[in-house]
Amino acid sequence: MVRLPFLFPILIALATGPVIAAGQAPCDGGLIAGTVEDSTGALIPSALVSLDSLITQRSGPDGRFRFPCVERGTHTVEAEAPNFSTAIATIKAPSTRAIELRLRPAIQVNMSVEGDLYSGSSLLSGGYGSTISGDSLQVLADDPDDLLRELQQLAALSGGNPANTIISVNGFQSDSKLPPKSAIAFIKINPDLFSAEYREPPFEGGRVEIYTKPGQKVYHGALFTTNSSSWMNARDPFSVAEAAIGKQRYGLEFSGPLTRQGTSFSLALEHRNIDNFAVVNAVALDQNAEPVDTVANIPTPQTLWLGTLRINWQLTPKQYIFSTYSANVNYLENVGVGGIALESTGYSSSQYDHAFTISHVWTISSKLMHESRLSLDWRGENDLPSSTAPQVQVAGSFTGGGASIGPQNIAEFRTEYDDDVLASVKQHLLKAGLQFFSYDEHRKLTTGFNGLYLFGGGPAPELDADNQPTGETVVISGLEQYRRALEGLPGGSSTAFTNVTGDPHVAFTQIRLGLFVQDDWTARPDLKVSLGFRYYVQNAPLLLNAAVPRAGLVWSPDKKKTWTFDAHLGLFSGQINVQDYAELQREDGKDRISSLIYAAPYGNPFAPGLTSVLAKRTLNPSFHNSTSLDGELGVDKSIFHGVSLAAKLIGVREWSDMRSVNINSPLNDQPNGPRPYNVNENILQLQNSGRALGDIEIADVSETASKHAQLYLGAVRINLRSDTDGAVFFTPQSSYTDAGEFSRRTNIPLWQAFSVLTVKLPYQLQLGANYYGAGNQPYNITTGFDNNGDGDFNDRPQFASSMQMDAVHTQYGYLTATGGQGVLRRNIGSLPWTVHLDVNLQRTFKLTADPKADHQQAITVNARSSNVLNHMNVTQEGGILGSPLFGLPYQADNGRRLEFGIRYSF
Repeated sequence: MVRLPFLFPILIALATGPVIAAGQAPCDGGLIAGTVEDSTGALIPSALVSLDSLITQRSGPDGRFRFPCVERGTHTVEAEAPNFSTAIATIKAPSTRAIELRLRPAIQVNMSVEGDLYSGSSLLSGGYGSTISGDSLQVLADDPDDLLRELQQLAALSGGNPANTIISVNGFQSDSKLPPKSAIAFIKINPDLFSAEYREPPFEGGRVEIYTKPGQKVYHGALFTTNSSSWMNARDPFSVAEAAIGKQRYGLEFSGPLTRQGTSFSLALEHRNIDNFAVVNAVALDQNAEPVDTVANIPTPQTLWLGTLRINWQLTPKQYIFSTYSANVNYLENVGVGGIALESTGYSSSQYDHAFTISHVWTISSKLMHESRLSLDWRGENDLPSSTAPQVQVAGSFTGGGASIGPQNIAEFRTEYDDDVLASVKQHLLKAGLQFFSYDEHRKLTTGFNGLYLFGGGPAPELDADNQPTGETVVISGLEQYRRALEGLPGGSSTAFTNVTGDPHVAFTQIRLGLFVQDDWTARPDLKVSLGFRYYVQNAPLLLNAAVPRAGLVWSPDKKKTWTFDAHLGLFSGQINVQDYAELQREDGKDRISSLIYAAPYGNPFAPGLTSVLAKRTLNPSFHNSTSLDGELGVDKSIFHGVSLAAKLIGVREWSDMRSVNINSPLNDQPNGPRPYNVNENILQLQNSGRALGDIEIADVSETASKHAQLYLGAVRINLRSDTDGAVFFTPQSSYTDAGEFSRRTNIPLWQAFSVLTVKLPYQLQLGANYYGAGNQPYNITTGFDNNGDGDFNDRPQFASSMQMDAVHTQYGYLTATGGQGVLRRNIGSLPWTVHLDVNLQRTFKLTADPKADHQQAITVNARSSNVLNHMNVTQEGGILGSPLFGLPYQADNGRRLEFGIRYSF
């Protein structure tokens, strides 16, 4: 018998006392048991199964249900699950056979990529999210990168940045690698993010929960391949020449029973070869030291192996064990190249992730279930730079020299243990849990050890036609400064040279612990109330003050429940992840010494007479966890013929947010001038001086009743402003004033638009289209200088008059790097709209005539295109005032990609 954690005896006693006692009475009936499956034979977990509409239970993770000691006679068993129609069976007890309840897909809800994509409540109403399974899953992208992007974009409907979406697998809380699509049984998008089970607030990017396929009771499998060749694909926006663009995927899946009854397995394996390239679009110097546009295609090939093996054991009729082994091995070349980064700055990267998980599910009674999960995850990365020469950054023009990271190695061992108890007590559904995480880190962090020259431009002697000083001073660009350095001319010293010395090895263990209790109370048939409480603690660094309550309600005022109103309110706490803590250790100023030398001669940075300014990162003595208060109001209205409207308003108030401030900045803006503490030392202190405030508006409309076409349209407006940018190591322009800092966050567009369309065409063709658009994504405008001597080259321009000699006319007015009036606010730049439209056309040819046959055979062929419009989705624009690329786009996502696939199922 599995022992339960000390947290849960009270819940178990409340829920099981009378049930267990009843189970000990003499039984004059028999057992009714079976499985809940979909139309393909895949098992459906957590389906609601009822006996004579009186006794209910949930099917287990393997789709099984069991009613012991049923009275003799005829009984009715019903099963229902989100996204499926109800299945009903009539059976006599005692029964000698297992029941197979097969559920067919049903169109019931708000948003749909296929008829059965989204289930339960509206994605907006109540915050309970949606489920993707069956045919809906098949029309999503096959390629792991494209699939990840599509899932992130769907999760962004929570009001966050798609890049911040948490991907979890099989109930585990920590972020995981995406398994092969062929191994996925179903996907949950944005469950109730206000539940105490989750730490992250909705505006941080949403959540995607993936569950892999269990084994089946008969053998099934599939072979598949996709191909994309150069002739199919469009040239990328900034490329001026043809390049090898292609992708080949091969894979298999196999599932079936093992020798022991109740034991099964499922296996999925996938290999991928990618021929891709990065486009360099920079302004460099030719052999005559003259500016020249530098455009080149640099190959960036990748190889990837993905594999998942899952084995299910039925220990007893009420206890199951599920174990998985997953592997993700990837090799990439020329990482970091593209945009203004030249080929020499790239590096090759070998990445691996091997995870073993085991879950134990114990259905103690129809009202109580206990689940424990353990994950052991070995992941790491080995990076080898193309060049270890000092890196050269010419602000706004190009980045050359070597790779900044050096020969780097990362080894990480992650442990996660989750323990949950789910109890049904009258109208209450109670869930309590423990979430334990351990990260054992061993990192060789060589960033900056090879040194870096920065050419940011600035005041310099004016030169005549013969490159002789005229006696006047002018402001020059970083590219002109670099030219003078190569030619040995006045004003040719670098703006700064930085490097790191010491031992690059960093090792530590971070422990995290989360405890939560959640009560979902059905107060009335039309009213549900949710109350939750969560506590979070971690070491490295020590964070203790994270006790956060949550509350919410969902109300349907009319009898037909065409109206649904919901409201949620909750506190959320932050965390310091292992990457951020490793960075704190890397720049500790003891084992690793970071130094900065201003006006260092190019090629001889340690010339006599130059002074090094040291730098280190520290924690504020009173450093604690950040906290945000989030509230939301939502409404959902079903109109007619499957058309529904939904809207949601989210408010965000964040205080004590984390950011880094140089508490030892020069008092007179001179690097070697007087400072509050040590001379010639920058102390970047991690503190809780940040704040954030914002509102998020979300609206959607959907039509899901049609048998031939379903449509979803949604839009999100995110007006989130802060003086932290949502990054732990964000540093304000000045340590002594926050003027212009409180602004919209980088990489979060003001507008996001979504559209999902599925159409059933003649000849059994199926068309699916996913649209995602984002507009008004902010970026920062800087000078490339360090006007205040704080060691951070993030100074922003100032406003100037048109008569000022060094004034630059921009769309924001006349700006100058120095000597102006009033500072330009942060993140005033805005990228053009990005438009991603992915289209999939497929048809399935059934090879088995008998629909009841155990071994169904079929061939599915499809053609898929990502960015079918070949829209130029700009990702970078020049933000350095006075640089050659200022205000111009120079980097973008891939152009149109096309691939064909075939899948044989048996």
